[in-house]
Formats: sequence, structure tokens, C-alpha cells
Amino acid sequence: MKKVALICGLIALMTASCVLFNQNKEEKFVNPVFYEKMISASHENFEVQLTPTSIYMFSSESFKYNYTCKLINNQMDTVSLECFKYNYKNEKEETQVFTYTLKPCTEENLCLDEGGWLVYEKVKPYKYFDKTITYIIPSKSENAPKDKFVNPLFYKKLSPISRGSRPTFLTPTSVTTIDLYGKEDVGKCKMLENTPMFVTLDCSFHDEETKETYGYVVRYVLQGCDEKTQYCYGGAWRVLENASGSAIGTFVIDKKDMGQ
Repeated sequence: MKKVALICGLIALMTASCVLFNQNKEEKFVNPVFYEKMISASHENFEVQLTPTSIYMFSSESFKYNYTCKLINNQMDTVSLECFKYNYKNEKEETQVFTYTLKPCTEENLCLDEGGWLVYEKVKPYKYFDKTITYIIPSKSENAPKDKFVNPLFYKKLSPISRGSRPTFLTPTSVTTIDLYGKEDVGKCKMLENTPMFVTLDCSFHDEETKETYGYVVRYVLQGCDEKTQYCYGGAWRVLENASGSAIGTFVIDKKDMGQ
């Protein structure tokens, strides 16, 4: 009888140890691609970093947010995280479910980064309206050249379609805008990121009137132009300009400027 009780006690102890071990064992994404940094492919200018227990969102130095989450769906092409955000107005924890779905980057889905990924984010419930935000996980670019764009489309004329924007020309070391009178305003830049779908430049401009020099980091993101869903103004590609975390301008690369 004592031997039976001893065996039962050992089994119970081993079971409890296994449960404790499993609780302490960190859950991992089945697909490690979800650990990579995601860059916004729209005017929702966020960078997103996922872990199985958190979502870190960064837009600018003035907007950073870290969600505490629980992984509720973990597949090769989709993950879902139930996240908590404190509602100061109602003084309670609210939950939202963030779902991220991977698609390979191909010309068919208007993505030119071979080896990269598109990621589609859905949030439920979403306070304002139901929408999908698209991100890019670029292919590894440690060996990208510093002196030329890997995608020659960024050398093309950027024709503005948003109010306040001006015709723009990019190089890896400059941003040139042209005003209504044909005057050029040239900013000197250093290239920070160089991928087939976006480039990021750290630029400084000198204002002749104020004699001051100011600088900002600006990113230009290629967005496929689908005539079925949006009016493209004769453009083959849209280019979204985001400076220092703010949506600044929207441009198109005209088909005529691409030789089409």
C-alpha cells in the first residue's frame, strides 16, 4: 500500500512539474518571419515589431506604443494576438485582436521585392471603420549599395497628386523639388535604407530666407496602382512620402516617364 502511494505521489509530482515547465516555456511563432520588422506600405506610417506576447508600434519619437498580448492563433501564414490596452476614459482594460497574414512578394500582387513579404493587418473590433493595413517585410538588404538605388524606379520623376506636393526627383544623396516658377529646392541627403519597395533618406535643407538649416528623415514607398480600385492619374505606380512620422505627399510615376 505504501509502495502504491509512493508511486502515485511521484506521478503527481512529475505531472505538476510538466505543467509548470510548459507554463514557463516561451511560446514561439511557427514561422520566424513574423519576428521581422514590418514597414508600412500605406500612409498609416507605422513600423511594427511582433513577439508572441507583444506588439510594438513606432511612428515617430512622439508616438510609440507597446501592447501586451496573448498569442491565440499561430500558423505558418497567419498569427493572431489578443492584446490589452488601458482605456483611461472608462478606467478598464480593453482587448483587441490583431491578425497578421503573410503573402509572398510577387509582381502579381504589385510587390517588386523578390524574397520579401507583404503582411496584411486586421484589427477587431476597430473603433472607426473596418480596414486592412499593408506592411512590407523587405528581403535582407545588408549588401544593398550605398551609392545607387536597388530599384531604378526611384530615379523617375515623381508627379504630385496630393495638395501641397511638388514635382520631386530623388537620388541616393539628394531630394530636389520644383516650385510653380521652376525654381529648384535641393536637400542634401544620406541614404539610410535601400530596398526594392522603399528608400529612406536623412536630409537637410537650407532656407535662404531664414538662413537656417533644418533636417528630417523621409521615406518613399512604392504602392502598386490598380485601376480597378483607385484612380491612378495615368500613373503606373504611386509613391507615398512620409517625413518624420507624418504623411506628407502622394505622387505617381507616369507611364510616359517609364517609357510605356
